[in-house]
Amino acid sequence: MKSNLINISQRQDFKPAKNTWLAILSVILLCSFSSPVSAFQLPPKLWIAGPDTALAPGAEFTLNFNIGSGFDPVEDLFGISFELRYSTSEYLEFVDPFEINPGDFLLPDVYLFMRHEKENNIVYLAISRKRGAPEQSGDGTLFSLPFRIAESAPENWKACFVVSGIFANDSDGNQVKVDQGSQFCIQVREPNLDVLPNPFTPNGDGKNDDLVFEREGGIPDIWEITIMDRAGRIIQKLENGKDRWNGRDFNGAPVLPGAYLYIIRNGNEIIRRGLLGIIR
Repeated sequence: MKSNLINISQRQDFKPAKNTWLAILSVILLCSFSSPVSAFQLPPKLWIAGPDTALAPGAEFTLNFNIGSGFDPVEDLFGISFELRYSTSEYLEFVDPFEINPGDFLLPDVYLFMRHEKENNIVYLAISRKRGAPEQSGDGTLFSLPFRIAESAPENWKACFVVSGIFANDSDGNQVKVDQGSQFCIQVREPNLDVLPNPFTPNGDGKNDDLVFEREGGIPDIWEITIMDRAGRIIQKLENGKDRWNGRDFNGAPVLPGAYLYIIRNGNEIIRRGLLGIIR
């Protein structure tokens, strides 16, 4: 017995009516959007935001601790605690006072907690709304922490920060699911150093009278700039952040025109050496 079922896709004379196509499209759209949005959402993340990842020695920077995003907002957050772990404490300084600066997400009416175990490279952090305050949903900054890179940090020194041990809750104490974001790393780069003008003309006419060592962030106090003549005799030193030379020796006498050698040191490390010229 032959089946009466027909594969309509194989019929040459099958042409769906306009209303049929509209019905099919409606079913597709209904299936796409009828499921709860939460079924497609990932848990919100607690993530670290900071400055450019390449910083100069001596730079201060701030880490912001953010929660959620426009695509994955947090729901009904009342409080959250976690650990901030950092990879190294060498050359990493903690700005005094080292304290939490609250962000705008849970303000006002919040409690803040911080405990620093420097020997273990861990900072324990927590923020909570006060009793009776409403929960918060959405995304934003919880708080921030200030840091500084030591001026003695060598080029390519690197430190990474990551959050772990996250516990978040609503006002009834029920856990709110929050995932860990990616680690955030910073690295030391030495800014460009320009020696200008070179050659220079220290003749007192107000034009190009000083040689300037130009560096983003200035010359660190621990740097020493030594200027020598062609025989290797030291005729001048710039210390404690000084970045200008007026073409005079230790006694204040003008040096002769010609070529001179400069060496920039950070302790025993030579940062840069080069030639400079004086025209009179």
